[in-house]
Amino acid sequence: MKFERGYLYHVYNRGNNRGKIFYTLANYQFFVEKIDYYVVPYADVLGWCLMPNHFHLMIFVNRESIFSVSINQSIGKMLCSYARAVNIQESRTGSLFQQHTRAVCLNNKNKLMPSWYKAFDATKITGWNEKLEYPRICLDYIHLNPVKAGLVMDQKDWKWSSYHEIYTQDSRIELVNLDKLKIVVPL
Repeated sequence: MKFERGYLYHVYNRGNNRGKIFYTLANYQFFVEKIDYYVVPYADVLGWCLMPNHFHLMIFVNRESIFSVSINQSIGKMLCSYARAVNIQESRTGSLFQQHTRAVCLNNKNKLMPSWYKAFDATKITGWNEKLEYPRICLDYIHLNPVKAGLVMDQKDWKWSSYHEIYTQDSRIELVNLDKLKIVVPL
């Protein structure tokens, strides 16, 4: 992953062999705390969703490094720290996450990246098109993950996403920078 200051990224990873990464409700809360500790010093969180076997983050990078620790390294530490705790909890060993966390830049057309658009109520990926609202479409994609996975009937029913923070302001989790979101992702 290569992050640059001033750009918006969709960051995601899933369980090794597509396995679970969240075993209990406390695991979800613990991961939210890890995001706050390891990601927020570097970036504004604009959207997120935690699924039983993967996670999504939409972040706006404010700084690439702090005291010679890069955002890449900090995300790596977050995942290692979380995996270590879950491995102890579940009496398991080995990798919890797939080896490579992905980061797709959503607002720099000069980067090689897929682009998001909606067609027939499905999210598609294609080349760059100036007219498409990639950040908004990606945010919708992130929030719709639990519905697509059949975990809930409506995105508002999934507790472990930024949906409530953004659209209802009725959330016990405060991770999203709502002021930055309004600027970067027109709602």
